[in-house]
Amino acid sequence: MKSQWKAAALVLVSGIAYADDESIAYGIAKFGGAGQCGNPDQTHNEHTKSAAAFDLVFTTQRIFGNWDENHQRPNSDAQGRFFEDTSKQASGADRLANFGADDVDVIYVHTHGGHSVSPAYSSLLMGNASYDCSVRTDQDMLFGNAGGDLDIAVIKACQSADYDTWLNGGYRQQFTSSSSTFTMWNGFHGDSSCGSFVSDYVADYAAASMNNGVGENWLDEAYAWGFFDDDCPASIVMGSSKAARDNMYEWGGFRDRKNTGAKTGSSYYYVSGCNPDNGRKLP
Repeated sequence: MKSQWKAAALVLVSGIAYADDESIAYGIAKFGGAGQCGNPDQTHNEHTKSAAAFDLVFTTQRIFGNWDENHQRPNSDAQGRFFEDTSKQASGADRLANFGADDVDVIYVHTHGGHSVSPAYSSLLMGNASYDCSVRTDQDMLFGNAGGDLDIAVIKACQSADYDTWLNGGYRQQFTSSSSTFTMWNGFHGDSSCGSFVSDYVADYAAASMNNGVGENWLDEAYAWGFFDDDCPASIVMGSSKAARDNMYEWGGFRDRKNTGAKTGSSYYYVSGCNPDNGRKLP
Protein backbone atom coordinates (compact mmCIF):
# COMPACT_ATOMS: atom_id res chain seq x y z
CA MET A 1 0.00 0.00 0.00
CA LYS A 2 1.44 3.34 -1.05
CA SER A 3 0.79 6.16 1.36
CA GLN A 4 -1.42 9.05 0.34
CA TRP A 5 1.25 11.53 1.30
CA LYS A 6 1.29 15.27 1.05
CA ALA A 7 4.25 17.59 0.85
CA ALA A 8 4.79 21.09 2.13
CA ALA A 9 7.67 23.19 0.85
CA LEU A 10 9.84 25.64 2.77
CA VAL A 11 12.30 27.90 0.93
CA LEU A 12 15.53 28.38 2.84
CA VAL A 13 18.72 30.20 2.27
CA SER A 14 22.63 26.33 -1.08
CA GLY A 15 27.66 19.56 -4.38
CA ILE A 16 27.75 16.35 -3.25
CA ALA A 17 30.50 13.75 -3.49
CA TYR A 18 30.06 10.10 -2.68
CA ALA A 19 32.75 7.58 -1.75
CA ASP A 20 32.24 4.28 0.09
CA ASP A 21 28.77 3.31 1.26
CA GLU A 22 28.81 3.31 5.07
CA SER A 23 26.19 3.14 7.82
CA ILE A 24 25.79 3.16 11.60
CA ALA A 25 22.78 1.96 13.60
CA TYR A 26 22.54 3.48 17.09
CA GLY A 27 20.18 1.70 19.47
CA ILE A 28 19.86 3.30 22.91
CA ALA A 29 17.81 1.11 25.23
CA LYS A 30 19.33 1.40 28.71
CA PHE A 31 18.61 4.48 30.81
CA GLY A 32 18.93 5.59 34.41
CA GLY A 33 21.69 3.24 35.52
CA ALA A 34 25.30 3.94 36.43
CA GLY A 35 26.87 6.04 33.70
CA GLN A 36 23.62 6.16 31.73
CA CYS A 37 21.39 9.05 30.77
CA GLY A 38 17.71 9.45 31.56
CA ASN A 39 15.79 7.45 34.14
CA PRO A 40 15.06 3.71 34.56
CA ASP A 41 11.45 4.07 33.38
CA GLN A 42 12.78 4.95 29.92
CA THR A 43 14.60 1.64 29.47
CA HIS A 44 13.18 -0.23 26.48
CA ASN A 45 15.11 -3.13 24.97
CA GLU A 46 13.31 -2.82 21.64
CA HIS A 47 15.54 0.15 20.82
CA THR A 48 18.63 -2.00 20.37
CA LYS A 49 16.64 -4.78 18.68
CA SER A 50 15.34 -2.46 15.98
CA ALA A 51 18.82 -1.04 15.40
CA ALA A 52 20.13 -4.60 14.99
CA ALA A 53 17.32 -5.35 12.52
CA PHE A 54 18.18 -2.26 10.48
CA ASP A 55 21.88 -3.11 10.53
CA LEU A 56 21.30 -6.73 9.51
CA VAL A 57 19.91 -5.57 6.17
CA PHE A 58 23.15 -3.69 5.51
CA THR A 59 25.23 -6.68 6.64
CA THR A 60 23.45 -8.78 4.02
CA GLN A 61 24.06 -6.12 1.39
CA ARG A 62 27.75 -6.05 2.34
CA ILE A 63 28.08 -9.84 2.09
CA PHE A 64 26.78 -9.65 -1.48
CA GLY A 65 29.11 -6.79 -2.34
CA ASN A 66 26.47 -4.06 -2.39
CA TRP A 67 27.59 -2.12 0.69
CA ASP A 68 31.01 -1.27 2.09
CA GLU A 69 30.82 -0.80 5.86
CA ASN A 70 28.15 -1.06 8.55
CA HIS A 71 28.33 -0.77 12.33
CA GLN A 72 26.11 -1.03 15.39
CA ARG A 73 26.67 1.37 18.30
CA PRO A 74 24.37 0.35 21.17
CA ASN A 75 23.73 2.04 24.52
CA SER A 76 26.94 3.53 25.98
CA ASP A 77 28.58 3.45 22.54
CA ALA A 78 26.01 6.03 21.41
CA GLN A 79 27.60 9.17 22.81
CA GLY A 80 26.40 12.73 22.50
CA ARG A 81 29.67 13.89 21.00
CA PHE A 82 29.13 11.59 18.02
CA PHE A 83 26.25 13.85 16.96
CA GLU A 84 28.03 17.15 17.61
CA ASP A 85 30.02 19.18 15.12
CA THR A 86 33.16 20.90 16.38
CA SER A 87 31.93 24.21 14.95
CA LYS A 88 29.08 24.06 17.50
CA GLN A 89 30.59 22.07 20.38
CA ALA A 90 34.32 21.93 21.13
CA SER A 91 34.01 18.30 22.22
CA GLY A 92 32.21 17.30 19.04
CA ALA A 93 33.30 14.07 17.36
CA ASP A 94 30.70 13.56 14.66
CA ARG A 95 33.41 12.58 12.18
CA LEU A 96 35.18 10.05 14.40
CA ALA A 97 35.84 7.06 12.17
CA ASN A 98 33.20 4.33 12.45
CA PHE A 99 31.47 6.03 15.38
CA GLY A 100 30.47 9.57 14.39
CA ALA A 101 27.17 10.25 12.66
CA ASP A 102 28.84 12.45 10.03
CA ASP A 103 31.48 9.84 9.23
CA VAL A 104 28.99 7.67 7.33
CA ASP A 105 26.34 8.06 4.65
CA VAL A 106 23.36 6.58 6.51
CA ILE A 107 22.42 6.50 10.18
CA TYR A 108 19.56 4.90 12.09
CA VAL A 109 18.84 6.04 15.65
CA HIS A 110 16.30 4.51 18.03
CA THR A 111 15.97 6.41 21.28
CA HIS A 112 13.69 8.84 23.12
CA GLY A 113 13.17 12.31 21.72
CA GLY A 114 11.49 15.63 22.28
CA HIS A 115 10.97 18.94 20.53
CA SER A 116 10.49 22.65 20.95
CA VAL A 117 8.77 25.03 18.55
CA SER A 118 10.40 28.21 19.86
CA PRO A 119 13.35 27.94 19.86
CA ALA A 120 12.83 25.36 17.14
CA TYR A 121 14.63 22.04 17.58
CA SER A 122 14.27 18.33 18.18
CA SER A 123 16.41 16.54 20.75
CA LEU A 124 17.63 12.95 21.12
CA LEU A 125 18.51 11.19 24.39
CA MET A 126 21.93 9.56 24.36
CA GLY A 127 23.33 6.49 26.09
CA ASN A 128 26.45 7.67 27.89
CA ALA A 129 26.35 10.21 30.72
CA SER A 130 30.07 10.94 30.38
CA TYR A 131 29.16 13.07 27.37
CA ASP A 132 26.16 15.24 26.53
CA CYS A 133 23.01 13.28 27.33
CA SER A 134 20.77 15.30 25.03
CA VAL A 135 21.74 16.46 21.55
CA ARG A 136 19.74 19.04 19.63
CA THR A 137 19.24 19.67 15.95
CA ASP A 138 19.96 23.38 16.40
CA GLN A 139 22.80 23.65 18.93
CA ASP A 140 24.77 20.47 18.20
CA MET A 141 24.24 19.01 14.75
CA LEU A 142 25.81 20.10 11.47
CA PHE A 143 26.00 17.34 8.90
CA GLY A 144 27.66 16.88 5.53
CA ASN A 145 29.96 19.89 5.87
CA ALA A 146 33.74 20.22 5.60
CA GLY A 147 34.45 16.59 4.89
CA GLY A 148 31.37 15.12 6.56
CA ASP A 149 29.48 12.40 4.71
CA LEU A 150 26.00 12.04 6.19
CA ASP A 151 23.25 11.95 3.58
CA ILE A 152 20.28 10.11 5.16
CA ALA A 153 19.20 9.99 8.81
CA VAL A 154 16.39 7.69 9.97
CA ILE A 155 15.30 8.64 13.48
CA LYS A 156 12.96 6.32 15.41
CA ALA A 157 12.25 8.75 18.24
CA CYS A 158 9.23 10.69 19.41
CA GLN A 159 8.89 14.23 18.07
CA SER A 160 12.01 13.91 15.94
CA ALA A 161 10.41 15.52 12.84
CA ASP A 162 7.77 17.86 14.25
CA TYR A 163 5.84 19.83 11.64
CA ASP A 164 5.87 23.16 13.51
CA THR A 165 9.53 22.75 14.40
CA TRP A 166 10.18 22.34 10.68
CA LEU A 167 8.11 25.41 9.84
CA ASN A 168 10.22 27.44 12.28
CA GLY A 169 13.55 26.25 10.82
CA GLY A 170 14.45 23.69 13.49
CA TYR A 171 15.96 21.29 10.94
CA ARG A 172 17.50 23.95 8.73
CA GLN A 173 20.42 24.34 11.14
CA GLN A 174 21.66 20.78 10.55
CA PHE A 175 23.32 21.57 7.24
CA THR A 176 25.20 24.30 5.41
CA SER A 177 23.59 26.14 2.52
CA SER A 178 26.09 25.21 -0.18
CA SER A 179 28.43 22.27 0.40
CA SER A 180 26.38 19.86 2.49
CA THR A 181 25.77 16.26 1.48
CA PHE A 182 22.93 16.04 4.01
CA THR A 183 19.67 15.42 2.15
CA MET A 184 17.06 13.53 4.20
CA TRP A 185 15.88 13.46 7.83
CA ASN A 186 13.17 10.88 8.53
CA GLY A 187 11.42 10.97 11.90
CA PHE A 188 8.04 11.44 13.58
CA HIS A 189 5.63 14.28 14.09
CA GLY A 190 4.39 13.70 17.62
CA ASP A 191 5.02 10.57 19.67
CA SER A 192 5.68 7.17 18.11
CA SER A 193 4.68 3.85 19.60
CA CYS A 194 7.18 1.09 20.29
CA GLY A 195 7.08 -2.70 20.61
CA SER A 196 8.28 -5.89 19.00
CA PHE A 197 6.57 -4.88 15.74
CA VAL A 198 9.07 -2.07 15.23
CA SER A 199 11.96 -4.39 14.34
CA ASP A 200 9.79 -6.00 11.68
CA TYR A 201 8.80 -2.80 9.94
CA VAL A 202 12.26 -1.26 10.27
CA ALA A 203 13.81 -4.31 8.59
CA ASP A 204 11.15 -4.22 5.87
CA TYR A 205 11.76 -0.52 5.36
CA ALA A 206 15.53 -0.89 5.08
CA ALA A 207 15.29 -3.80 2.63
CA ALA A 208 12.69 -2.05 0.47
CA SER A 209 14.61 1.22 0.34
CA MET A 210 18.02 0.17 -0.88
CA ASN A 211 17.43 1.48 -4.39
CA ASN A 212 14.30 3.67 -4.23
CA GLY A 213 11.51 4.95 -2.03
CA VAL A 214 13.72 5.85 0.92
CA GLY A 215 11.34 8.62 1.94
CA GLU A 216 8.01 7.28 0.76
CA ASN A 217 8.64 3.81 2.20
CA TRP A 218 9.22 5.37 5.61
CA LEU A 219 5.68 6.73 5.61
CA ASP A 220 4.30 3.45 4.30
CA GLU A 221 6.01 1.31 6.94
CA ALA A 222 5.95 3.55 10.02
CA TYR A 223 2.47 5.07 9.79
CA ALA A 224 -0.04 3.53 12.21
CA TRP A 225 -3.64 4.56 12.80
CA GLY A 226 -4.72 4.47 16.43
CA PHE A 227 -8.07 4.74 18.20
CA PHE A 228 -6.90 7.73 20.23
CA ASP A 229 -3.75 8.85 18.41
CA ASP A 230 -1.66 7.94 15.38
CA ASP A 231 1.98 7.29 14.61
CA CYS A 232 2.85 10.09 12.18
CA PRO A 233 6.10 9.46 10.30
CA ALA A 234 7.51 12.33 8.28
CA SER A 235 10.31 12.74 5.77
CA ILE A 236 12.17 16.04 5.40
CA VAL A 237 14.16 16.41 2.18
CA MET A 238 16.53 19.27 1.43
CA GLY A 239 17.36 20.47 -2.08
CA SER A 240 17.26 23.13 -4.77
CA SER A 241 13.75 22.51 -6.10
CA LYS A 242 10.55 20.70 -5.27
CA ALA A 243 11.13 18.42 -8.27
CA ALA A 244 14.58 17.44 -7.00
CA ARG A 245 13.25 16.83 -3.51
CA ASP A 246 10.30 14.77 -4.79
CA ASN A 247 12.72 12.70 -6.85
CA MET A 248 14.81 11.86 -3.78
CA TYR A 249 11.73 11.11 -1.69
CA GLU A 250 10.20 8.73 -4.22
CA TRP A 251 13.13 7.36 -6.19
CA GLY A 252 16.19 7.80 -3.99
CA GLY A 253 17.55 4.87 -2.01
CA PHE A 254 20.30 4.07 0.46
CA ARG A 255 22.40 2.87 -2.48
CA ASP A 256 21.00 5.42 -4.94
CA ARG A 257 21.19 8.72 -3.10
CA LYS A 258 20.01 11.44 -5.45
CA ASN A 259 21.86 14.73 -5.78
CA THR A 260 19.18 17.28 -4.90
CA GLY A 261 21.43 20.23 -5.68
CA ALA A 262 21.99 23.34 -3.60
CA LYS A 263 20.15 23.22 -0.28
CA THR A 264 17.95 26.27 -0.86
CA GLY A 265 14.75 24.72 0.42
CA SER A 266 13.14 21.71 2.02
CA SER A 267 9.95 19.70 1.67
CA TYR A 268 8.03 18.02 4.47
CA TYR A 269 6.28 14.79 3.48
CA TYR A 270 3.56 13.43 5.72
CA VAL A 271 0.27 11.54 5.90
CA SER A 272 -2.52 14.07 5.64
CA GLY A 273 -4.78 14.20 8.69
CA CYS A 274 -2.48 12.14 10.88
CA ASN A 275 -3.34 12.92 14.50
CA PRO A 276 -0.56 12.08 17.00
CA ASP A 277 -0.15 12.18 20.73
CA ASN A 278 1.86 15.29 21.76
CA GLY A 279 1.43 17.14 18.48
CA ARG A 280 -1.29 18.85 16.49
CA LYS A 281 -3.26 17.08 13.78
CA LEU A 282 -1.45 17.42 10.48
CA PRO A 283 -3.18 19.38 7.69
